[in-house]
Amino acid sequence: MKILFAVIALLLGSVTIASAQDFYLPVSSTSKPAIASLHRAAELYANVHFKEGKAEVDKALAEDPNFFMAHVYAMQYASRATRPGIADKTLALDETNLNEAEKIMRQLIVKWKADTASKAGETMKALVAAYPKTPQALEWASLYSFYSDKDVDAAMDYAQKLAKLSPKFAPNYNTMGYLYMEKKEMDKAKEALEKYIALAPKEANAYDSMAEFYLNNKEYAKSAEYYDKAAAMGLADAKERADKARTMIK
Repeated sequence: MKILFAVIALLLGSVTIASAQDFYLPVSSTSKPAIASLHRAAELYANVHFKEGKAEVDKALAEDPNFFMAHVYAMQYASRATRPGIADKTLALDETNLNEAEKIMRQLIVKWKADTASKAGETMKALVAAYPKTPQALEWASLYSFYSDKDVDAAMDYAQKLAKLSPKFAPNYNTMGYLYMEKKEMDKAKEALEKYIALAPKEANAYDSMAEFYLNNKEYAKSAEYYDKAAAMGLADAKERADKARTMIK
């Protein structure tokens, strides 16, 4: 399934190949339960478990109502109607103890308030420059470039750097699969999505993404097969997509 974004198309990473301290950007919250909940939310969102991810963000905010990054997550995945209010609440938080990553993200929110069509490219360059060895910085930069700024080349550059830095971070291969499809490089797209499945065989989204690849490649029987796998793993709407793919088989 193509990753969906409420405002900026941002999915955050997991910690399957590194400790949270190594993978994630730093946060100013000192609440260990809040940070743990936010990291769980990130992993859930990365594999398209949106309902469960929101529940973990809510837990993080319950533990620490002033948790800046948790407010950022809440805003990103909020409905269009509630998003401005959450953005205002985020910007109203005390800036005094924000770290560099949080200050960079706050600057982006300020830009959105002034212009909802504002691009994130320069902000992401600053984030990666500040945290060049932090995988999440590259992940965010790739996703912002792709889904917010529509800059496929920049997104691919960040994704490839992330693959070198964290070669076992599964969701990045999902992003790369869609980037290659955008570039019409279907062999490379398939290879990337196969890597996603290999690294995350229990994630329904991995099979759903491969099903979409086959659909785009007009291999409808294979598409239905993978949608069926995603449906069997509990992914909502995958069965309907499998049936639709079957109707296209000639």
